[in-house]
Amino acid sequence: MEEYYQKQLNESYNGRLNELFEEWKASCSESDRAADRFCEDGLTLKYKDVESGYDINAEWERADRRIMFIVKDCPDGWGYDTRRLLVGYPDNEASRKGADKTRNLKGGFFKNIAVMLYELYNMTEENKGKELNDGAKDIGRLKTLFNEVPFAYVETKKLAGGKKCDDAVLTQTLEKDGQLLAREIDILRPNIIVCCDTHGIIFDSVVRNYFNGIVPDDAHRWVYKYGDSPYDFECKLYYYKDEGALLFNSYHPTSQGKEAWTVRERVCSPFRQFFARYRTFDVVSKPIQR
Repeated sequence: MEEYYQKQLNESYNGRLNELFEEWKASCSESDRAADRFCEDGLTLKYKDVESGYDINAEWERADRRIMFIVKDCPDGWGYDTRRLLVGYPDNEASRKGADKTRNLKGGFFKNIAVMLYELYNMTEENKGKELNDGAKDIGRLKTLFNEVPFAYVETKKLAGGKKCDDAVLTQTLEKDGQLLAREIDILRPNIIVCCDTHGIIFDSVVRNYFNGIVPDDAHRWVYKYGDSPYDFECKLYYYKDEGALLFNSYHPTSQGKEAWTVRERVCSPFRQFFARYRTFDVVSKPIQR
């Protein structure tokens, strides 16, 4: 099994990311490198054996919807490869137990990721209402999709931190590493990018560094307040037609301090607006190769 996982970690998209990470690590201070806090990430391996024939890089290559979640950082304080979130490490029982919990969506963080993944993967103009929402509430369907559909899981701050990543720290990190993050996105070439921080710090950096500071015109963006108090959160979606990409701003995937449905709806509401205008995802289904 480990040889099978290593192959997926070291070839194609993930392999090219490894080369970037070596450069990224070299840009860190000597003390941070010595503390082994650097986290690698990218296409998340699935808990499957060799006989399944599943290869995460190949699945990503042929996926019509390449969905990337960009979160703040790893809160565990030590560096590891988050592409192993669903499989763990062969010589670390705690990581394997943690991977089992993640696969089974124990805890709000990855369950909310799975809900967003489910709706972003399945929404169409004909399927964007009650049936879709009911499916996203079905834990069996969520688990199946989460453990089958390829997705990218990327951390903005590659040095693992604690339970909280303040906006000031996130901003400082992106001032230093925003271009490196843009290069990581460019290697993976997603066509759906979900920036998971409440105040849009990651979103703004991706606009600036990956999309060269371009803000789409009114026909290609949705920015509006959702509902009335206490649910008057801002929805934001940019459609980059030439690049073939949708850029969403989302909450951090935890439900702490807010109702879980708002995490999903901050992304799904503007996605429904996208379908109301374009009727199909085909306009962005194949990312332009740079």
